[in-house]
Amino acid sequence: MSHSHLALQHLIKKIESPEYRRTRSAGPEWLPEFVDQVAELFEPFVDVGRVGYECAAGEDRWEISMYLGGTEMVGGKADGKTQPVAFQYNLLSLPAIFESVDAFYWNAFPAGTFPEGTDPRDRSFLSVTGRVRQSEVRLRVFCTAPDESGPGMRQYPDGTWEPA
Repeated sequence: MSHSHLALQHLIKKIESPEYRRTRSAGPEWLPEFVDQVAELFEPFVDVGRVGYECAAGEDRWEISMYLGGTEMVGGKADGKTQPVAFQYNLLSLPAIFESVDAFYWNAFPAGTFPEGTDPRDRSFLSVTGRVRQSEVRLRVFCTAPDESGPGMRQYPDGTWEPA
């Protein structure tokens, strides 16, 4: 079982929970399946990861951002520290999730090349614009989670993991 599969299981559990269904905004029926398929393409290099996402309807398209949540260390010397999860992402499989792809970019802004005050996660991300079941979509895959998202997983000194 791949490490990303654990992330997918937690994502599905969240989407299927009654609490989530009450609080989420109404979206198209294809959205959960699309998010699941995009989440499957994350492969953490070490340990496990939990995929996070944000979806919003724009004026002319759906805006979807995805990332691996950080890991919070619980107990030991590093207690309370949250670190990002290193991963690879299967680019070859990504276009097949769309009906059509209009644009596919990797955006990279090395230190010193972006305006002051820019969110650090905007330094490197994939951007794909296309169509999914007759809807315009812009997907962005970020290398880090937004600060306000909190950790995705917790790791304990005995090596066990749990979703945060």
